[in-house]
Amino acid sequence: MSHFRIALLLLSLLFSAPTPSWAASDGKPATVSPWLYKKLQKTERLIAKKSYGHAGKMLRMLLNKVDQGSYEQALVLRSLSSVYALQNRYGKAAEAMARCVALNVLPEQQQQALLNLGQLYMATENYRKAVRILEPWLAENPAPNAELYVLLANAYAQLKQYRKALPYIEKAIKSSKKPVESWYQLNLALYYELNDYRSAARILQRMIQHFPDKKEYWEQLAAVHQLLKQYKKVVAIKDLAYRKGLLTREKEILDLANLFLYVDAPYKAGKLLTDEIQKGRVAGNSKNWELLANAWTQAREYKQAAAALETAARLNAKGRLYLQLGQVYVAQEQWRKAIMALNKAIEKGGLKHPGTAYILLGMSHYELQQLKSARQAFNKAAKYKKTRAAARQWLNYMANDTPG
Repeated sequence: MSHFRIALLLLSLLFSAPTPSWAASDGKPATVSPWLYKKLQKTERLIAKKSYGHAGKMLRMLLNKVDQGSYEQALVLRSLSSVYALQNRYGKAAEAMARCVALNVLPEQQQQALLNLGQLYMATENYRKAVRILEPWLAENPAPNAELYVLLANAYAQLKQYRKALPYIEKAIKSSKKPVESWYQLNLALYYELNDYRSAARILQRMIQHFPDKKEYWEQLAAVHQLLKQYKKVVAIKDLAYRKGLLTREKEILDLANLFLYVDAPYKAGKLLTDEIQKGRVAGNSKNWELLANAWTQAREYKQAAAALETAARLNAKGRLYLQLGQVYVAQEQWRKAIMALNKAIEKGGLKHPGTAYILLGMSHYELQQLKSARQAFNKAAKYKKTRAAARQWLNYMANDTPG
């Protein structure tokens, strides 16, 4: 799984100046000496002016002057952590905050400090430590900002513990009033990693509802249903995307046409290709006209099939498509048109089985009582191994039935 972007949520506590006294956890006041209070206020002013280097130097000096293990030391470490974070020195920021948390002397602020430490571990990509802090924190604080659920989901995702990540990203999505696209993307990525394509399809359907103009989600939903071998759903999704104007490239339109043919909806394929060739978004080349002809043939729209096939044959360098057109006309007993098409097939050449063209040509001439031309065609068909037996049968039949 690709790395997820981790946002560092440094909350307001990191930048809030202390008041002269607080109530400690044992009920005794946790006090700040006047001189330190003034120094910390000065560092806050330096931070506000973005003089981070000066503020950090001052705070490091203060660490040497406060009592070890004291409330004052915790305050200085917390402020120093904030300065490092603002300098994007997250490793140093985490180190300072970890020392602050370890003192366990911040009145009513220990939980917030733990949260900040977890966030800093995320920023330094120390995901295991982040999980060890954030998971119990969330268990004790059940109604946090939804982004904290996302943070923990990202940590588990980075550790490739995808099932553990799922409940947290889903809680985040559920608790948010407005859909956040990146959260849905993470939720989807987790299901992909677990090969849970049915759940992935469910998420993609919700994503399409919230972000209907995002073409990639339509494509992914179609791809998921294809993996599930739900081909009719694939066609329905792509057809709807096409109707919404999201499928405009030639390949996309041709893929949809072929899908219509695959699910036995040839009329829709024929209509689609006809419209798009006319619009110019699908090239009017021999291959595409042949596809259109096949669609109309499967839809039993033989007149339209013949017209499309004739255009395809005219644009093709070889005679194969004229042979196919001749077969269509023979099937419809349109003998004169069949003769014209078959002669063009023979004239263009390049036929894999020329004898077949001569057999059909002979049959067409015979039906029009053009017996001499029919014999000539059958005699030529007899020169090819594949059609020799059929040609001789026709010649024998004609000899017995029409002796002149």
